[in-house]
Amino acid sequence: MSGSPGRGPQLRRGASAAAADWLLFVHADTWLLPGWAAAVAKHLEQHSAPACFRLRFRASGSAARLVAGWANLRTRLFSLPYGDQALLVRRDAYENAGGYQDIALMEDVALVRALPRVRMLPATAETDAGTYLHEGWLRRGALNLTLLLRFFLGADPNKLARSYQRKRPHR
Repeated sequence: MSGSPGRGPQLRRGASAAAADWLLFVHADTWLLPGWAAAVAKHLEQHSAPACFRLRFRASGSAARLVAGWANLRTRLFSLPYGDQALLVRRDAYENAGGYQDIALMEDVALVRALPRVRMLPATAETDAGTYLHEGWLRRGALNLTLLLRFFLGADPNKLARSYQRKRPHR
């Protein structure tokens, strides 16, 4: 597949090409850890709700555990996982929610806010910690929280993306 850049459009194209009733979206820098397939299979048998994975960073230390713990708490309390936690969703729920939007940032947040409450699976998604390691755990976490708040208050995702990219290391 080929097309315009951007995570939202790329995920949308992938969903369009898939033929299954359930879709599993996993970012390229995220790995599903052993046990994920059994957790997904059990969820498919018992539930129709969207689901995500517990987050863990591919880094050691208390800061990595603290930031991941906050993300997991945010998910449980507010049903607000980010794309790094992977997303398992029925195709009909995905389509009814409008799918991934063609926006520069927060495409994952926009989608999960339009879905029914997302359940957390008893399985882990481990994601790259490069940005946090480069910028600092608290600094990056604070910036992400600020961007989320600005998005909720109606900020333009293109402007948010420019703020986000200015702070990220070039890969």
